[in-house]
Amino acid sequence: MRRNLIMRIYYTISKILKEFAYAIKLYPKRGRKPKIEDWEIAAAFIVSYLTYTPVLKFFQMNIDNSVRSWHVFRRNRMKRVYKLLRQFLLTTAFLRIFIAIMLGLERKLIVDGTILPVANVSRARTHKIKRFKGKAFWVKRKRKLYSPHYQKTIEFEELYYGVLVMFICDESGVVYDVWFVPGSTHEVRALRTREEKSPWCKYLLNSFEVLGDKGYRGVPCVHICSRKKLKAIRQIVESLIGGTKGFGYSRWRKGITLLAYLYGFALGFSYLRNINRRLVA
Repeated sequence: MRRNLIMRIYYTISKILKEFAYAIKLYPKRGRKPKIEDWEIAAAFIVSYLTYTPVLKFFQMNIDNSVRSWHVFRRNRMKRVYKLLRQFLLTTAFLRIFIAIMLGLERKLIVDGTILPVANVSRARTHKIKRFKGKAFWVKRKRKLYSPHYQKTIEFEELYYGVLVMFICDESGVVYDVWFVPGSTHEVRALRTREEKSPWCKYLLNSFEVLGDKGYRGVPCVHICSRKKLKAIRQIVESLIGGTKGFGYSRWRKGITLLAYLYGFALGFSYLRNINRRLVA
């Protein structure tokens, strides 16, 4: 029953994305029919939020066992899939903003980031990582945890080799923007750089009340969550970050593929979260 529900969701999303792709004219020039269409791959990225199954494995188990990695992760195809997912996310976010304005509803946005490991630390020290390379991806993060044994808070450092993934979402958990930068980049710098390069991010920061934690002090467009009510609103982004770390990333060597995974996760978290809770229950 669970599998049948997931497949119905997959075919529904695939149909919606197909109509959307033709509406915005985002489809390849016709030649020989591909084994898998772009919107089918994009739908698999979104449904991965429910299945926690890598995209290639999802196709092999549920669609066609003869599907291989080059059918899915070819570079030109990944660019089209990423554009389709991004345009779909931006369109749904814009419609959500438009409806809120028409109904006179106030919308608060939340910004936060998390480190997503690219490789194990010991492997990154001894091997060349093909996905990303350079000192910019090494990062140290200080953490504070309460120890019942010592009966006090202990501060320690963790070392990562990865990227910093940034999210902007609203109080309902709907993601409006997502991007990543090298792991050593500070969150404030990542936000300011995104604001300079992305008109969409600039519009969000200048048009809405954006909430952040103490790490965003000094950023004019971000309000620090100091009151309990604001901290409660901000809790949704912690669930978003937790889901990001447990998502089924696989078979990616290029940043464009990681972006497709992130946009697929963002759409799944935004609109399939309640379904996922029922499936888990």
